[in-house]
Amino acid sequence: MTLGIIELNDSGIQVAVDGDLVATSPGYAVLDGEKLLVGNEGAQFSRLLPTWTNNRFWNQLNTDPIPNATGAVRHHADLAFAHLESLWEQIKDSADQVIFLVPGFYDRSNLGLLLGMAKECNIPTAGIVDTSLATASEQALRETVLHLDIHLHRITLTRLANTANLSRTDFTTVSESGIFTLWDRWANVIANQFIQSSRYDPMHEAGSEQALYNQLPGWITNLETSRSNSFNLDLDNISHSVAISAEQLMAACTPLYPQIVQSIRNQVRGDETATLLMSHRFRGFPGLKDSLNLLENVDVVELTPEQAIQGALTHAEKIIPGSGTITHVVNLPITATKVVDDIVKTRRATHMLYENHAVSIGQSFKLSADFSNGVKQDLSARICTIYPRGAELYIDIHSAENLWINDAPATEQASLQPGDIIRVGDHSITLISSS
Repeated sequence: MTLGIIELNDSGIQVAVDGDLVATSPGYAVLDGEKLLVGNEGAQFSRLLPTWTNNRFWNQLNTDPIPNATGAVRHHADLAFAHLESLWEQIKDSADQVIFLVPGFYDRSNLGLLLGMAKECNIPTAGIVDTSLATASEQALRETVLHLDIHLHRITLTRLANTANLSRTDFTTVSESGIFTLWDRWANVIANQFIQSSRYDPMHEAGSEQALYNQLPGWITNLETSRSNSFNLDLDNISHSVAISAEQLMAACTPLYPQIVQSIRNQVRGDETATLLMSHRFRGFPGLKDSLNLLENVDVVELTPEQAIQGALTHAEKIIPGSGTITHVVNLPITATKVVDDIVKTRRATHMLYENHAVSIGQSFKLSADFSNGVKQDLSARICTIYPRGAELYIDIHSAENLWINDAPATEQASLQPGDIIRVGDHSITLISSS
């Protein structure tokens, strides 16, 4: 029997046959007259035809009426059905059975709609499993496991227990902003830099705006291995290029990084060490990996795109019910390889992020209480001094009035970590790490 696997993450739904990736398709739908464009084709026209573009139908899988509804497209389930049908079309001649990998926020209603759509598409559905469970099943893990993932419109954190069985024990939505929001912010950073350096505005015309958005996801992903942060845009035989700094890109990530760090801290008790599985969809995010690597008692594991698919393939017999009645699998009767050694963290926070600007801490930063011109130093009337010492970062308090650290009054010298928030009155500064 040939097994098809469909991993539902709307930032890029992955479709595989016997573990081989066949397609990656984002959750986009664009109505062009009477023609409905879905997946990659929809994404390629989303800026050219913005009036009727929808990319929330997998995130909000329901039958509630939507704005701009037509006779053929009444609700999100209609759009999801069209997308699912196009995905099945690519593997229907080779897959005898299909396993769906679903995100943790899918409830009974969402799963019911999914099974109903799959039946209408004539998909031979054999099983449904939680994505995080399949992802973790082939990893070396500690007893406490966290899986961090990002979708078009949310960031999620799933907790699993690797004890007698591997099981999902908790799920939380870290933020209702996902990669779609970041693409918008990063696109605006790039466009503004183009305007400042050459007075060229790629957002002025739909064609150049679409070209920028088409190129952006791959450019971000490749930032870790690229020797340059220059963004090149070729249009009408003219090449436009602009240099983008890591600080500019990180500024667009606020306040998402602090939310991620705090959510992870909330899930790890003081007496335990956890494995953090970081989705491949975060690859290239500036400063994120460095910040996560500094979390105490957390081992960060970067995942590859095929990890969840391979896990589902390996444990297909445990996912597919022998009775024929499909159940949502959130527990596997396996125990993953245990990790017992500790990983030493060596990086620390290097910058202060305030509004849209990242300021280097350097050897020492004497923080002024005056924020009229942003974050700045004041040697004579400083409220605190932030400085590195070895692998740690410390803060000395000179005036505790209106000074808070992570929502607690600042009273004495303390060590700081990436993701910590320093608040001076109504002004908040987030500590971040940059390579």
